Amino acid sequence: MSYFQAVRLYSAVECAIFAALVVVAVQGGPDQLKTILGWTHGFGWIFLCLLVANGASRGIFPWPLLAATVSPVGPVGCSVGMEYLARRRETEPVA
Repeated sequence: MSYFQAVRLYSAVECAIFAALVVVAVQGGPDQLKTILGWTHGFGWIFLCLLVANGASRGIFPWPLLAATVSPVGPVGCSVGMEYLARRRETEPVA
């Protein structure tokens, strides 16, 4: 598995954790579940930012992807950016 694919998968997992946190918080779920999801998302988002920053410094990702990752939409912005990059890679001619 390439670095691109691994970070893309991790971004999708982090997006799912974030979505679960939002659903539980909006529905007024148990405080313990909100705490667990909140800490998991918080540390996961920081790790995702570090992975994207590392990939950007190595030339795997463009720097605007890091901006999308650290934005308030967090893992959602990263996942949208990763999917855009994946689709763009599929349509680019091989040099």
